[in-house]
Amino acid sequence: MPSMRNHRSYSSYRGPSRGGGFPLLPVLAAVAMVLLAVAAVKGIGPFGAFHTADAEHSVPPSQDTQADAEVSSLPEAETPAPTETPEPTPEPLPEGEQYVFGEFLEETEPVPDDSVFDNAVFLGDSRTEGLQAFSGLKHGTFRWDRGMNVFRAVSEDYQVFEIDGEPANLVECLAVQQYDAVYLMLGINEMGYPVSSYQSALYTLLDAIREAQPEAVLYLQTMPPVNETVCQSNGLGEWLNNANVDAFNEVIRQAAKEKQWVLLDTASIYRGEDGTLPEDRTSDGVHFTFDGYGIWARFLRCHWMDRDRYLQSRTN
Repeated sequence: MPSMRNHRSYSSYRGPSRGGGFPLLPVLAAVAMVLLAVAAVKGIGPFGAFHTADAEHSVPPSQDTQADAEVSSLPEAETPAPTETPEPTPEPLPEGEQYVFGEFLEETEPVPDDSVFDNAVFLGDSRTEGLQAFSGLKHGTFRWDRGMNVFRAVSEDYQVFEIDGEPANLVECLAVQQYDAVYLMLGINEMGYPVSSYQSALYTLLDAIREAQPEAVLYLQTMPPVNETVCQSNGLGEWLNNANVDAFNEVIRQAAKEKQWVLLDTASIYRGEDGTLPEDRTSDGVHFTFDGYGIWARFLRCHWMDRDRYLQSRTN
């Protein structure tokens, strides 16, 4: 019987120990089977790891670790700075609407009413005093001094105004508020100075006013002529003559061009047929009669510029 043969076969094997009857061969065979099973589960063959298709295409663990290290050592991506949106370029003004600085402003439609001057400031000397007192223009702010000139307007030694209880010069008065328009006429008190000195001081003053009022429409007015005969009869200085007035007005015109101020030819409304201030329009050869100041106000009402046109003309 098979069981008997197997029994004899195992029992007849004595092994190295002659006195044994223990079945060693079956035990060894069983151990070998267990080891083979474990090796199969772990992928280990008799001569090392099994080489499967997956193993051939897999990355060795050392390379995985190195790759992870390299990736982790890379700096984090920096967040790009937001791109600023460029400001749109202003559309150029239609032909004929752009103002050319240095040229006299053309006559315009009259202002609807004088309230358009509510946020305007008029800077000057005794002639500006007369504009406030006698022209009928009751709107706006007036900053004048009878001895005012381009040198004193920015001088810390000529603080004839008062702002919040503190002395101030003419330019410092502009720090009170932002105006829609600034009107300037100065020059008659500077007639005794060289033209070059007047020009240098005027340019400095225009820059200071622009800095104080960057968004205002800036108007620079030419000086009306004088009546030399009446001046002499009133004992005024011989330097008060129309040759000097013309020379100063040329400086004013050039300054308006270079500094981009609107140029008002105020002188034209006071110039008679002979080029001088008519005798019936002046009280002393320099200042105007009551009616003469009214002419000035009417001129301003018909010579004004829209703020958008002004700013775009400066840009273009």
